[in-house]
Amino acid sequence: MKKTLLATLTATSLIATSGLASADQYSDVDHQGIYVGAGYGLLKVDSDEGFDEDDNAANAFVGAQINQAFSIEAGYIDFGRHGNQVFNTEVDGYTLALKAGLPVNDHLTVYMKGGQLWWDADINAIEGSNNVDGNDFFYGAGASIALTEGWDLRIEYTRFDIDFERDEIGILSNIESFDTDVDYASINIQYTF
Repeated sequence: MKKTLLATLTATSLIATSGLASADQYSDVDHQGIYVGAGYGLLKVDSDEGFDEDDNAANAFVGAQINQAFSIEAGYIDFGRHGNQVFNTEVDGYTLALKAGLPVNDHLTVYMKGGQLWWDADINAIEGSNNVDGNDFFYGAGASIALTEGWDLRIEYTRFDIDFERDEIGILSNIESFDTDVDYASINIQYTF
């Protein structure tokens, strides 16, 4: 037991110190340019109609990094299928956001982002099915860690508030509106050209 603990602590120390030693070789990280990336994370869906669900989701993005503090980013996210036996939806969407960051050092930037989500949903209910679309505001926060000159690791939390209105739902005319909060915690890899 003690040998395993000692070996684990030694390995962790070596990895941590080698990362710090190699950090100096990337002191000229360029924080400008076009970037692409993808991520995977956990969704928590909470709706007015009483269903809460946890699932996984994938996203992809492309952006223009103006400097270490500002960028414009477009993306795609697949929220998957959520609901219950009476009502369920399958939602995906495209995003456009402005990111504003605060550089902590050359390798770490914490940021906030906000923008617009254009979503498309397939709605299925006992009364029938329908395809609807809409757009809603979203916001989030995260941290970006420069791994090398071109590669970044991003850890991010995003909140999407998807509102289905009565005229959009159609098949569920007895519901005035159907609000769904989607919390998305993700880990992303980004490459800047």
